[in-house]
Amino acid sequence: MNAQHLNEGDLITLEIKRLGINGEGIGYDRKLAIFVTGALPNERVEARITQVFNNRAIAELVSIKKASKDRVKPFCPVYETCGGCQLQHLSYQKTLIEKRQMIIQAFNRYLPFKLNQERVKETLGMEDPTHYRNKASLPVRKTKQNKIGMYASGGNKFVPIKDCPVQDDRVNHILNTIIDLMGEVDIDAFDQKYRKGFITNVIVRVTSKDEAQVTFTCKKLPNRLPQLASLLMEKEPMVKSVFRVIEDNESREFFNDSLAKVKGQDIIHEVLGKFTYVLEPESFFQLNSKQADVFFKTMRDVAKLKPSDIVIDAYAGSAPISHYIAEHCQLVYAIEVNQASVNSANQSLKENSIHNVKVIKDTFDQALKTLKSEKIDVMFFDPPRVGLGEDTIALIKQFKPNRIVYGSCNPSTLAKDIASLSSDYVLDETTPIDMFPFTAHVESITLLSLK
Repeated sequence: MNAQHLNEGDLITLEIKRLGINGEGIGYDRKLAIFVTGALPNERVEARITQVFNNRAIAELVSIKKASKDRVKPFCPVYETCGGCQLQHLSYQKTLIEKRQMIIQAFNRYLPFKLNQERVKETLGMEDPTHYRNKASLPVRKTKQNKIGMYASGGNKFVPIKDCPVQDDRVNHILNTIIDLMGEVDIDAFDQKYRKGFITNVIVRVTSKDEAQVTFTCKKLPNRLPQLASLLMEKEPMVKSVFRVIEDNESREFFNDSLAKVKGQDIIHEVLGKFTYVLEPESFFQLNSKQADVFFKTMRDVAKLKPSDIVIDAYAGSAPISHYIAEHCQLVYAIEVNQASVNSANQSLKENSIHNVKVIKDTFDQALKTLKSEKIDVMFFDPPRVGLGEDTIALIKQFKPNRIVYGSCNPSTLAKDIASLSSDYVLDETTPIDMFPFTAHVESITLLSLK
C-alpha cells in the first residue's frame, strides 16, 4: 500500500487492531499499517505521524479516545522514558493472550499451509512476573555524580535507575552499593564528552544459591579497582568474584579477550530443577531462572524421548537442555562454539555426574560433519533471534531426525524456518512461554515430526 496520502506531522484517528512485534499498537489508514507506541488493541486513538515509509508509517500517541478495558497503570516510575519494558500498560493476563496471538500472526503470514490454531497452546506465564531478571548489564554515567541506568528507547538519553521492578532485588541492591562505593574510592564513570573517567558498564549476575558475580567494563583501568572490589565483597558477601574487561571500540559485545579476574573465585553456581550449573562471567545462561526451568522441562516433555535415542543439543550454551534430557535418552551431543559456555557445560555436567553428554566445541555445520555416520533421532535447537537459516535447515533435512524440538525467541524467524522445514516435517504443536514479562519478547517451544 502506498503511503503518499500521509505526511510527517499529520494527526489521524485510528482503531488499533493488534500488537506488533515490538509491542506497538497497529492500526490502518486506507489499508496502510500505522505503528503507534503505547496504543493497545481495541483502542481508538489520536496519533501524530512521525515517519512515513512506502509500506507503513510510524506515529506517536497523542490521546486515547476510547481505552482498552485491559489497559493498566504501569508500575515502574520510569517506564515511559526507559524503554526496557514495552507492555506494562497492558494487564498481565491479556499480555499472555497477545503473545500467543503474535505467534499465530507470524504463522499465518509465513507458513505455506493453513494453521490449525489449536496447535498453538496457551502461553505459560509466571505467578509473580516481577523481579525476575537474574542479570543486569547496564551503563554507568557521571553527571554530577555516578549513576546507573538505561538509554531511552530509540535515542541516547540516559535514564537513571535505582530500583528496576523487573530485576532481581539483589541485583538492584548490589548495583546501588557499587555506585556508593565508586564515590567512596573516587572512581568515576567514563565521560564520553570530556574523555575522562573509567567505567562504562556494570554487569551483575545473581543466582538461587545466593552467589553473585560482578564485571566492570572499563574504557581504561582505574588503579583503585582492586580496592573497589575488596570493599564490594566485604559489604556484599554474596559477591563471590569481581572481574574487569577493557572495552573494545570495534565491538558491541561486553566481553573480549581482556577479561580478567580482579578478586574472588573463578565461577559461581546456579541451580535449576535438580541440576547445578557452573557459570563464568561470559557464560550464556537464561535471565529468568524460574521460567527457564519451565522452558527446559517443556522441551524435554514434548520430545517424548526413548532410552535408545541419540540426540543433538544445538546452540547448547552451558548445556542446560542436555542436563534435562540426559537421563531420558542414550547419548547427547551438545554443540556450542563459545569457549566460556563450553567450559561451563563441561564443569556442570561433571558436577551433576552426567556421563552420556559429549560437548563439541564447534559450529553446528562443522560438528555435523564429524557426526555424519550417526543416526540422530531427535535434534533440539535454541538458536539466537536470527533463527536456524537455510544452511542449518539443509543439514537437518540431510540427517532427517524423527523429531525436532525448536526453542525460539522470535516468532517471525520461527515461522520462516518451519516453512522451510515443512516439505519434510509436520508442525505438531507450539507452546508460548513468557520468559520476559512486560516486554514484547515472545519465546516458544515447537515440536516438529518427520513426515
